[in-house]
Amino acid sequence: MKKVMALCGAAVLAAGIAACSSSTSSISGSAATAKASASSMSGTETVSGSVSGSAALANNPSFTLTWRGPVNTTSEFATGGNAPAKGQHHTFKTAAGNLTVVVSAAPTNTQKLLSASSCRFEVATAIPYKVDGAASTGKFAGATGDGVATLTFRADLPKLANGKCNESNNAQPLAKGAVARFSIAGPLTVKS
Repeated sequence: MKKVMALCGAAVLAAGIAACSSSTSSISGSAATAKASASSMSGTETVSGSVSGSAALANNPSFTLTWRGPVNTTSEFATGGNAPAKGQHHTFKTAAGNLTVVVSAAPTNTQKLLSASSCRFEVATAIPYKVDGAASTGKFAGATGDGVATLTFRADLPKLANGKCNESNNAQPLAKGAVARFSIAGPLTVKS
C-alpha cells in the first residue's frame, strides 16, 4: 500500500499545474458565472477533467479540460514533469491566451482508505496558486486571482485470500473503477 500511495502521490505531484494546450475558447457574459463591468469581468474560474479505468492508472494520465467562468475554453492536459514548489511559475496555454500562475504555498497531500469493504482508497494533492497577470497573455493579460489546483486519484486495492485489503508495497490498484480527476477553482478577474 505504501508503494501504491507513493506512486500515486508522485504522479499527483508531478502533475501539479503543468502546462496545458487548448483547442477552443470564448468569453462568458452570463451573470450566473461572472459579473461584468466596463473594464473587467470577475467570477469563479473552474477547470475540470477526468479519466477512468486503465487511463487513470497511466504513469502520466492525459485529461481533456473544460474551463468555465470569466474565460470559457477547453484544453488538453498531460501530467508529468517536476513536482510543483512554492514560488514556481506555471503557464496554462489556451486558445484564449496563456494563464501564468505562481505556486503560492507548498502543495499538500492527503491519502485515505475510503472503504475497508471495497478497499477503495484516495490520494489527492492540492496546489494553491496566485495568478501572474503580468506574465499572462490574451484574455488572461492583466488578470488577477488565486485558487487551488487539485489532482485526485481513486481506485480499489486488490483483496487478499482472507478478504482484507492488500496494502503491501507491491499492491497494484485495479483498473476497474479507477478514476483520476484534475480540477482548478478560484476567483478570476480579467479585462473585458
